[in-house]
Amino acid sequence: MKLTAKITAVVAVAAGFLLGTAAHTGDATPVKVEAAASWSSLAPLKLPTRPCSEDNTVVRSCYWDAAKVGNGRGYSYVIDAHGNVVYLNPKLNDQAARLKFNEAQAEAGKDHWGTYDGHQFCWAKVGDTSYVTCFDGYKATS
Repeated sequence: MKLTAKITAVVAVAAGFLLGTAAHTGDATPVKVEAAASWSSLAPLKLPTRPCSEDNTVVRSCYWDAAKVGNGRGYSYVIDAHGNVVYLNPKLNDQAARLKFNEAQAEAGKDHWGTYDGHQFCWAKVGDTSYVTCFDGYKATS
């Protein structure tokens, strides 16, 4: 499966999940449903066409193809126009796990480094040698 098809599938699933959870109101109020004129009237999903940078300079409306950039390993993702990161590996899209990771890194006294070598959500224990740890499991020294 091509990367574009994978990205489209992940973004569609994420959008469906987000729209499905956003529509839940928790009460039994009736909802008025109107039929769409046609599927062709819906705006097409626009995927980012520029690559994300390794150094936080391009962080919106971009994609990271882990197989082709960086060290050729890791996880591919897209970042939408609002800065939301959506990984092609669904297990990395757990917002609660990301928050827990970030809180643990901050409590350990690490500095937030953002994107490092193309990896998102990175923190570092800074010293003569900085030890970098990212949410997707990437580790490096600097």
